[in-house]
Amino acid sequence: MDFLTVHGLLLREPNLLATLLQKSNWKRRYKDYYDVKVLEHGQTSLFDETGKIIHIIEGKLLQQITNSKTDKNTINAIWTKDDCVFHNVFQSNDYEYIALGDVTLEIFDAQIVLQEISKHPFFPDLLIDNMKRLEDNFFQYSKMLTKGTDERIRDVIRRLSKKGKEGYYIPKFVNYALLAKCCQITSRTAKSKLKELENTHQIVQLNGNRVLRFETVASGL
Repeated sequence: MDFLTVHGLLLREPNLLATLLQKSNWKRRYKDYYDVKVLEHGQTSLFDETGKIIHIIEGKLLQQITNSKTDKNTINAIWTKDDCVFHNVFQSNDYEYIALGDVTLEIFDAQIVLQEISKHPFFPDLLIDNMKRLEDNFFQYSKMLTKGTDERIRDVIRRLSKKGKEGYYIPKFVNYALLAKCCQITSRTAKSKLKELENTHQIVQLNGNRVLRFETVASGL
């Protein structure tokens, strides 16, 4: 892929690295360093210490880390379709990943991918673009945790839901236990807040689906 082609992709693609991973022939050339993994809802995936690039083809992933002193699990990121996660590439962390719904992942050996990309003049732009994307995801999640409980609940629901005409269509797997885990609040608080959203018709039933209404998000109710 020549420089002009990549430059054009950089201007219009939401995630250039994901696009290159799909368009390139690396999967065929480096088949021993590439794998596809399918996870069912709630299934946890652990990766070895070697650097990996995890490309999310379908579904959503929670990124979790365990505090070795307290043995407490903490969610610090939510990854969605077309995100490329750098696992133990620039620093070593004991992250594990939890599937939300059915999830399909492409797993690449990070060293092989970065060596291949580094041969091209667009490498710095691509790396900067992806690092900004990763940093923004962590920043947005950290920022969410500084908000009040009501705002945290709505933020997480939006991130885990599908946007439609009437609002955000909430998947069945989104319940108070998951919201408690993602929002770092107690299950009792999450259950109470979720019930409050339903009782005040901020979450409504439409054609058998739970929907967080747009006006709720806009008004900050």
